[in-house]
Amino acid sequence: MMDATTRQDSGGRRLRLLVAASCAASGCLIPQDDTLLDSVPEFMNRPPRIIESLVLPQQRFIPDFGANGCELTFEVAVEDPDVDDSLVVHWYVDYNPQDPYRYYVAVPLLNSSAPLRADRGRLTISLESANNPLGTPGYHLVEALVTDAVLLNRVVQPRPVRLPDGTFMENPGFVVTYAWTVNTVQGPCR
Repeated sequence: MMDATTRQDSGGRRLRLLVAASCAASGCLIPQDDTLLDSVPEFMNRPPRIIESLVLPQQRFIPDFGANGCELTFEVAVEDPDVDDSLVVHWYVDYNPQDPYRYYVAVPLLNSSAPLRADRGRLTISLESANNPLGTPGYHLVEALVTDAVLLNRVVQPRPVRLPDGTFMENPGFVVTYAWTVNTVQGPCR
């Protein structure tokens, strides 16, 4: 009789252990964070790009500017997946590292609410105009720097973004470049 009681108690003990184990397992849930966002976080910035097939002039080396024409137009077409970004094309001619703040001209691109901007970054230089940067015979470097942030000393500056918890993080800015080498020669332009 003792043997039957022991077996019955052993079965009850197993049942109690099983119930205790299931209660312990369900009580070990990881608490969830119930903090609600006040607003949707800002997307991280993505870089613009220059579409090389639409760049003018197509050749990167212009060997005889001034011999066959007196005017030269440079143009870049830009695409940016962040359609609300403000894009600016900074044109540099013969960049001087001793004077990094000096660019020739800055051209803002109009926002077309599409990745491919309808507006083009355009620079036209005429040898017939006074004080043009390509007027002296020889080699010149013409650069287009397209940026979606502030450009300081040819270095793009990140934008601080306030997070819902009150802290800040940096949203990077980007700059992309395209360059041409121009050899100005004596010709009928002057």
